[in-house]
Amino acid sequence: MQLSESKAILFNKLFERDACIRCILRVFKITEISTYRETQQFIQLLFDVGKLIGNENKLVEEYDFLYYKRKREIIDSDVQPQTCHSSLKDQFIKNPFHTFDKINKCLICHGILQCLDDQKFISILVDEIQQKQYQFEAFKFQVKTPIGCQIRQLIIVNQCISEIGQIDPLYEYIRTPNFATDIKICVKWIMCSLLSEFLKVPSDPNDDRFQICLNFENIGDDVKQFEQFKQLISNIDDQIWEEKITKKLKMNDPQLKAETHNRLLQKKNQQNQPFLPTQNNLEKISKLNNNQISQYQIVNVNYPVKLEVTTSYQNIFIKGNYIKLARYISQTPWIIDGNKIYEDSIEDLVSAEACKIFKPSSVKFHSGGREDIDVRMLGNGRPFAIELVDPHQGLQNQTQEILDQIESKINSQNVVKVTPLAYTDTNIFGDLKNSETNKVKAYCCIVECKNIINEDLIEQANNIKDLVIKQKTPIRVLHRRTLMVRDKIIHSLLVKKINEKWLLVYVLSSAGTYIKEFIHSDLDRTVPNLCTLLQNECDIYQLDVIKLYEKINEDVIIDFKNLDKECGCKI
Repeated sequence: MQLSESKAILFNKLFERDACIRCILRVFKITEISTYRETQQFIQLLFDVGKLIGNENKLVEEYDFLYYKRKREIIDSDVQPQTCHSSLKDQFIKNPFHTFDKINKCLICHGILQCLDDQKFISILVDEIQQKQYQFEAFKFQVKTPIGCQIRQLIIVNQCISEIGQIDPLYEYIRTPNFATDIKICVKWIMCSLLSEFLKVPSDPNDDRFQICLNFENIGDDVKQFEQFKQLISNIDDQIWEEKITKKLKMNDPQLKAETHNRLLQKKNQQNQPFLPTQNNLEKISKLNNNQISQYQIVNVNYPVKLEVTTSYQNIFIKGNYIKLARYISQTPWIIDGNKIYEDSIEDLVSAEACKIFKPSSVKFHSGGREDIDVRMLGNGRPFAIELVDPHQGLQNQTQEILDQIESKINSQNVVKVTPLAYTDTNIFGDLKNSETNKVKAYCCIVECKNIINEDLIEQANNIKDLVIKQKTPIRVLHRRTLMVRDKIIHSLLVKKINEKWLLVYVLSSAGTYIKEFIHSDLDRTVPNLCTLLQNECDIYQLDVIKLYEKINEDVIIDFKNLDKECGCKI
């Protein structure tokens, strides 16, 4: 760091106001990482500043008490004020938030930058990460800091420069909002190499697979710090609103009167609400000029900084098609009033083995549509993907051999089979949506008729091509679907007579068609329907999805007409 007299004077002022050395380096935009890490450089810097202000040892003596002693080795019984982590060990493991002691904190960073390289703290942090038993070969380091730090920096810099009293281009430059190096960047500079050393893997900002995030919070002090600005920001908002009003029509305009009334109500409500530490409010404060900022005092660090440590591995996606061979098994777990109605679901059976191997925190099941619980899914199956959320064993297990093992395990049962599994990514969602809304689907139904079947009408039905039907939302799904009329297409029918009153009916339709309702009419909420086509009262006995097609064409129609030879004996 190249020191000048003006820098040394401001350095001393900030140091006297309990700004930590690392925050002062941030204010001066120092980017040499070693300067933030090495204690010896801190001491030399304090000597150099002392020389320029006429007292060589003054800052070094204060530093020895305020900073250096905090870095001595911490033992479990150590409760001295100089140790920022005297009671940290038990809290770190047991609580979701890990608390630093509120002793001798930097007024800008809440003490965050003073504690990071403490060997005891690093050791506990590494133990916490390793206990979660992730497999990873690199990590991406993320940091979140209290939102009030930027306000504190603005206030303390303005106060110190105002006390110095002299005009210097450097001071005006430093007063610029967002000028200083971000605290989050400094945390990464200090901690990345330390964590890499302990975890024995590199830190890689471009590798998103495994992430470690330190989330520092101090809500109590942030609320107090922001609350100071409530009246000033409110007045500025009012002024902006009044300027906007003057550019509009006269007050006898009805719309303007309504806006004025709403504004008054809004202001009345805001009077009883705190000025919260949000990004929007921070942006408003950052736009204040130096004179406005100088009216306010920095709030002391009264609350302990809380640290939440989160770790996560990039989600793994596995895709395939499932074939459902049994009836009365739901696609996803069916839970009513907290009770699982059926023991297994497609989701359970397909994802169980993958969960054993990859050990995710949770699993999500995605599919291209769904069939009713009493409907089988045959033929080429329905496309699906399982999303393994935060898999702890994701690195070494992500191989084709593992997928083959999972597939073999699934297919060893008699309820659900899967086609070859493959790894995929979030692009699968578009494919599944396309399957749900655009694919053409072939069904097979066993239908009972009330009256003797007319064979001439069967022949007419078998000649149908692209019959447009209108389906009002079925009664059975009205509780969860919007009431509306949907246009669907019956591309083709193949009706086969079993006996005088029973039929085997193949239906080729557009995606999303309610086939059961097309068969029995749903109290004439679907028109036309099989009842009207055969001039008979029809009811469906069982239903299967037997094939999915990418799009409709003549080859599909030919294939559909031959489905009875392929599937009839399996129905």
